[in-house]
Amino acid sequence: MPHQPSASPIWQMIAETKKLPQMEEGGAALTLVFPVAATAVDFFTSSGSPFGSFGAGAYAQRDAAPIMQLAALSGLWGITFVISWFASLSNHIWEHGFRLSRPALLVACVIALVPGLGAARVWLAPEAAQTAQIAGFSLPEGKLSAMLAQLQSGDQVGFRQAVDSLHAQELAQIRTLAQRGAQIVVLQEGAGLGYTDQVAQLLTDAAAVAKAEQIYIVLPTIAVGEPQTANVVRIIDPSGAVVLEHVKYGGTQFEGSVTGDGILRTVDTPYGRLSAVICWDADFPDIIRQAGQQGVDVLFVPANDWPAVKDIHAGMAAFRAVENGLAIYRQAGQGVSLVTDSYGRTVKRIDLFAEGGTADFAATQSTATPIGSVQTLYPQIGDLVGYLMQIGTLGLLGGLGVMRARRLSKRDVALAS
Repeated sequence: MPHQPSASPIWQMIAETKKLPQMEEGGAALTLVFPVAATAVDFFTSSGSPFGSFGAGAYAQRDAAPIMQLAALSGLWGITFVISWFASLSNHIWEHGFRLSRPALLVACVIALVPGLGAARVWLAPEAAQTAQIAGFSLPEGKLSAMLAQLQSGDQVGFRQAVDSLHAQELAQIRTLAQRGAQIVVLQEGAGLGYTDQVAQLLTDAAAVAKAEQIYIVLPTIAVGEPQTANVVRIIDPSGAVVLEHVKYGGTQFEGSVTGDGILRTVDTPYGRLSAVICWDADFPDIIRQAGQQGVDVLFVPANDWPAVKDIHAGMAAFRAVENGLAIYRQAGQGVSLVTDSYGRTVKRIDLFAEGGTADFAATQSTATPIGSVQTLYPQIGDLVGYLMQIGTLGLLGGLGVMRARRLSKRDVALAS
């Protein structure tokens, strides 16, 4: 977990009170002090942030599926607690000359239960009752940025021509993937970039393709030319109707686009209950848990990243799968496209920078995606564990403060006598 300056007083008081005689005599039970405080700080700094949960300590375990399973119960905060408790126990054992007392052994066994039970959950997970053939594709590296640069340069004619050409290519690619067996086709964030009238035309043309090919299309658009840019994802059904519309809410203050309401919509289909958010939206677990509450089977996350965050950002999305018991289909430009099942296990992973793509498109995939939501606790209790850790830390600080005051009082009495 990264150092947080706002938490420095907490760490300082805990460090000072380790010198108290009561702390030395407290035994293995005192290994709880650090994880309670660490989890409280992690929760505090990751909640209410415009960056979402970026930087949360639990994400360090993104490749450890057994440990990730704890998120189904407690969200990120139970994982932060366990890894911090392990660190605290290790320090306790080291400070006591590597002598393992019975209480310390008990703590070690409790901690070991987490990956053990998590591994059992993954290993015993039943096969999905249904799969859907879902295809996706992204733009080549730098394509979207180049078009935005053209727009910002004031070359309206050139931008309009580039958009029309791109949209025609995308519609042809959707049709091709449908004819190869795709039942749902997903595009990356911003694939439908254009002026308002161009976006409207793209939606009309995409509806015609969906109707002709009898497929669902998950189509993200960015409409420019209005007072405020709108970053939207829509799901078009085989009748050509827009059956779901979601406006991006995460990070919009940095991007300058209109902010959505943070309410997740769903649509029931032959391929389960579907929902969709955009990129940064998936970094807000307390909002995404609406998907778990509504029994969503597949959450689509069209995204657009950059090299420095491509791995961590894709890994963060996998936690939303575990927390809410749903499959994630993340189609990313300039990043990692990821498909997971409802246990966070990777079904398909494509690193655009490593895999590349055709001259027109990259990260093209067609994946048999497992369908079927799994009941989890986190959507019901939300961040309760995080709040409990904050309450515990306040009590801890109060108790440590009293102990410290008594120690100073005894010292003053001794000096006076």
